[in-house]
Amino acid sequence: MAYVIEQRVKNHVYLYEVESYWDKEKKQSRQKRTFLGKKDPDTGEVITHDDSYAAWDYGHTALFDQVAKKIGLRKELQEAFPSVWEEIYTLALFKLIEGKPFYLCEHWLETVWLDTKPVLSSQRISEILQSLANKKNEQFQFFSSWAKRHKKNNRFIVFDITSVSSFGKDIDYLEWGYNRDRETLPQINLGVVFARPADMPLFYSLYPGSIHDVSTLSNIITELQVLSLTTTTFVLDKGFYSMANLAHMKELCHIIPLPVRTKQEHQLVQKYQDTIRSSQYAIRCNDHVLYCAAEKITIHDSEYSAYIYLDERKQADQREHLLKQILECEQFVQHKGYRKRSDFESFFQDQKPGLGQYFGLHKNGTRYELQRIPEKIDTALNRMGMFVLITNGEFSGEEVIQLYRDKDGVEKCFDSLKNNLALKRLRIHSQEALEGVLFIEFLALILYSYAQRVLRTTGLTKYMSIPEAIFELRKIKKIRFGRKKTMITEVSKHQRKILNAFETSVS
Repeated sequence: MAYVIEQRVKNHVYLYEVESYWDKEKKQSRQKRTFLGKKDPDTGEVITHDDSYAAWDYGHTALFDQVAKKIGLRKELQEAFPSVWEEIYTLALFKLIEGKPFYLCEHWLETVWLDTKPVLSSQRISEILQSLANKKNEQFQFFSSWAKRHKKNNRFIVFDITSVSSFGKDIDYLEWGYNRDRETLPQINLGVVFARPADMPLFYSLYPGSIHDVSTLSNIITELQVLSLTTTTFVLDKGFYSMANLAHMKELCHIIPLPVRTKQEHQLVQKYQDTIRSSQYAIRCNDHVLYCAAEKITIHDSEYSAYIYLDERKQADQREHLLKQILECEQFVQHKGYRKRSDFESFFQDQKPGLGQYFGLHKNGTRYELQRIPEKIDTALNRMGMFVLITNGEFSGEEVIQLYRDKDGVEKCFDSLKNNLALKRLRIHSQEALEGVLFIEFLALILYSYAQRVLRTTGLTKYMSIPEAIFELRKIKKIRFGRKKTMITEVSKHQRKILNAFETSVS
């Protein structure tokens, strides 16, 4: 049975013929919409314009449609959210391509070609975001299937946490805490599990803004076990180091830095500080040469392999930075001519925290002058560029540093989430809307991460970013003449290079 519906967009009313049919594969009723024309505001008649011309941006949506099919994102969404998956996917596509507020999605849909265009008014979008917060079972089904789909491609898992500032007031997790963006706003904490070398976000969790990194790990480990991801190697940053966390991870293979504050780190660095530059300790990480020594240590009744590294490039940069800071302090103090010890205390506390330990004070007439303490400065310079990574797995020093450095993908993931996908500051005022928005953003991040890996592995990142690639593909148009004849504009050499990188084409 077919019927006609009206859809108002700005000052125009468009007519569509809607026909219901039974989809045997999905085992559910579906609808097919056929555009009839625009309604005449005076007579109410349908203006068909069979000889009309219309054009839509096409290249970028066609590319990501094929990417979403290739990586299984569309399939997993369809199975987890059978009634609203198209709306959810379209919102994620809008966030990926435009990175703008959701209320602009309806207008964006007028400018792009999609095989299926759901009706996404501001009211409908609000309904979807609110409903997503109550679809916990559906979200869990999606995360389970998504993690299972990419399980074989994962050599290790990176978990990290970032803070997202918000102007909202009625969000349960919104609290004051350590803000990683150094903004004077309350925040929520967002933890993301990121798989390598697939370069794919697997799932995320929300935490109150006041929770510290070390307090989140036990829940993540439980979630990993539920998602059957415990056979991979867990790579963590030093913010997660604690005796409690090491105890939680006793049965999980993991890599984590040994913090500078620990006695064992100090002893290991001191032991190899003078000898580590020997050629016997030289190793390679990609095209970078480092030095690495190995020791067996015991922490909390558990055996670990400790790898002590020296990165001379990092050492040179750190040494230059410290010496510049010391010289700037001396120059500034000489210019100011401080006469009170309290002036120095304020200076180091407010402007150069941590540098006061490298100076003594010498009185010259009515003024105080800084006097370097060479022993402390030299000690700091000598240990720069050295760090210790520990693991309970069977890895070589080369493998450990490679795995740890590869975790930079999660930092790029956060950068994409906050900047490219416009999530740096949340302007949301309810817990339900927050949860819905984050799920959509996470889907967009999956597509973004895949695209980033393709550009990087094909060498295109030397010439363009993802936004630049999207902008270039946007120029490929789908044109309709009348109601049935369509064509695609010519694909340039530059555009074809991007499409070839993704092993796809537009048609």
